[in-house]
This record gives sequence, C-alpha cells and structure tokens, in this order.
Amino acid sequence: MEECQELKKSIQQFQQLLKKYPDQAESAYDFVIYLRSFLKIQSKAPLPTTEIMTILKKHKPNIFYALRKMSEKNLMLNILTQLSMEEEAAEERLRSYGSGVVV
Repeated sequence: MEECQELKKSIQQFQQLLKKYPDQAESAYDFVIYLRSFLKIQSKAPLPTTEIMTILKKHKPNIFYALRKMSEKNLMLNILTQLSMEEEAAEERLRSYGSGVVV
C-alpha cells in the first residue's frame, strides 16, 4: 500500500513539474532529478515510465529533446528517451494509477 502511495505522489510531482517549468532546455536538469527519483521507486507493478516519457515529449518537447541530447553521455537518459507510446493511452494509464493526473 505504501509503495502505491509513493508512486501516486511521484506522478503528482511530475504533474507539478509540467506546470511549473517552462518548455526550455534549461529546465531539463530538473526533470533529470525527477526521473532519477522516479526510477528508484520500489513497486510490484511496472512503473509507468513509458507513459511519463510520452507525456513529457508531448507537453514539453524542448525539454524532451534537451534530455535526448544529454542522453549521448547518459545511458539512463538514452533508454528513457527511446520510450514512446500513443499519447491518449499514456494519459489514461496515468489516471488509472489513481493520481487524477490530467495534463
């Protein structure tokens, strides 16, 4: 149950980052910090990593491409920036985690 709360909190934090930061390459570092903490969450269910990256690419393309540029020297970012799925499905799956994320 606690792991579920941690995941919900992390998804809500992602939503706050999307609202707070402008779509500028300089904001990419804040998203790197978030992604590192997100990936550390221990969960029995798979983390919605593809969903997070798809939404980031859709709503903050400049930040996403800054992350892609950083990925040349960072394996974690290299893997993450290759993840993609249908946008509506990504948003629906995040909602299914019970976070109420509407981006």
